[in-house]
Amino acid sequence: MLKFAIFCPFLFICCSFSRIFCSNSHIRVVIGAPTHTSMCHRQARIKQSSTSRSHLLYCPTFYIVYVMNQTVEIVPDTITPGQPIVRTAVGVLVPKDQPIKREFARLADNPNVKMGHAYVNPIPAEAALGGRFLSRYEYPGIPRRKRTADEISAHEHNDDWRVQSTYTNIYGQLLCSYIGWNSTAAFVQNNQNFIRENRNVMRISNARDTYLRSIQRDPEATDMMKRSTRKWLLMNRSLLNTPHHLFWLYEDLSYYHTKIQQVHDLPPLMYFCFRDVLVMPPNFKYTLFNVVEERSMDTILAAKSNKSVDELQKSIKRKRADALDTACENPDQCQCNTIWNILYAPTRSTACRTRYMAQNGDGSLDMTGFNISDSRIVIECSDACGCSSKCPRRRCQRGQSKMLVAAYENEAIEFCLRTTEHIRQGEFIIEYCGVVMNGNAGTRRDESYDVELNLICPGHVINSAAIGNLSRFMAHACEPNAVLIETHSRIKEEDPLVPRVSVYAIRDIAAGEKVEISYYQAEQLKSKDGIPCK
Repeated sequence: MLKFAIFCPFLFICCSFSRIFCSNSHIRVVIGAPTHTSMCHRQARIKQSSTSRSHLLYCPTFYIVYVMNQTVEIVPDTITPGQPIVRTAVGVLVPKDQPIKREFARLADNPNVKMGHAYVNPIPAEAALGGRFLSRYEYPGIPRRKRTADEISAHEHNDDWRVQSTYTNIYGQLLCSYIGWNSTAAFVQNNQNFIRENRNVMRISNARDTYLRSIQRDPEATDMMKRSTRKWLLMNRSLLNTPHHLFWLYEDLSYYHTKIQQVHDLPPLMYFCFRDVLVMPPNFKYTLFNVVEERSMDTILAAKSNKSVDELQKSIKRKRADALDTACENPDQCQCNTIWNILYAPTRSTACRTRYMAQNGDGSLDMTGFNISDSRIVIECSDACGCSSKCPRRRCQRGQSKMLVAAYENEAIEFCLRTTEHIRQGEFIIEYCGVVMNGNAGTRRDESYDVELNLICPGHVINSAAIGNLSRFMAHACEPNAVLIETHSRIKEEDPLVPRVSVYAIRDIAAGEKVEISYYQAEQLKSKDGIPCK
């Protein structure tokens, strides 16, 4: 059913040529300023979001806006055969079954913006095979109903057999699990062409096993941690015959969240529980882009930072600053330093000094003299700079390059984030993704997943309790190895300048080490407002 809004003289009647437009459509941390947070014990809570479509019709006598009901939800990017991959810049939450605001008309016409009343992780079609088995657990994007070993004879000759993961059983044989089938349907694979035909699956399984063997060799790992790795490294019959075991839910989360990553050629991710008795895995919706509440999008669109470079230069009378070096592929046209000088460079009236974290030629940041208490920002290139997607000044836009895992280790820290590869000082690790919302205390949310914004949309937070990515599992450390940095970044100038937060290494991080940040400023760690360092 369509809703109509007709505007005439007092109702904004416009004359125009006929034209139709269709849309395509737990970490509370202050970045560079003190804050108090309660993030020692974290638990995820889930609620989520969706896409809408608007049509603007111009005719000689009326300006008509009619909007479809927002029944299509915001979903992660997918690969459509024959179509180019569109990387979503932002998802915008709008009220269900209501016309889109006139201020959002340009957003509705932007293919890089998804609008809707909810964000969801849909179950991929390849996994929706049905079947007799119904899982006890309901998680976003994870199929509950699967086929079982009893249904093999009815489907053994069709094309539904797609490999999900591989394991080595206690006899040293290669064992395969399949998408849409539960563990009872896993069986030994003797086909000599199997490895060649499933190289990507084998690569991920080998990376998993390499990481688990490093846990077994780690002198700091407990006996329980080492013992628990055998669930993956030496698959046994009892686990295969227990499809309701939480082990298989961990495996599904790893697989289906990795599928979201792979759309944009990002590395796989994995979830582990290093306990004899597994605990429930984290329950949240996975995203690679921020989702913005409607009220916060109003603020973003009205902000000076959302203006294009040309608009900024026309509206600012500030004296031109000294030229700064840039690592951009196209230095003569690069606009990043201009944005810094106009929007963020300290002035006489500036209360605090902001540090400009410029990228090196390899995309890393120079951490010389880094102070955890500094206010800091990274500025990335857009199409106004005339450079390619491989430009060193587009590091956050390209996403993570190292494989990360979320692992439950003990009752004190619960889940933490670890890297499976060496990360150099100054190297980009991951973007902190979630829901951009007003940071008022009255907003209902789990504030332990907040990252507060001070430079881009001050007063707002990015909250990853219900919607987020692996960055939500970063633990606190009094001597952290990583830091959150607000990032001014959009691929196209026509995209809204949505607040982004990058995670960079402030020292070398060894493979297998935790990725840790400080939830507090140095002053708080010494006071009753923070966690005392021991």
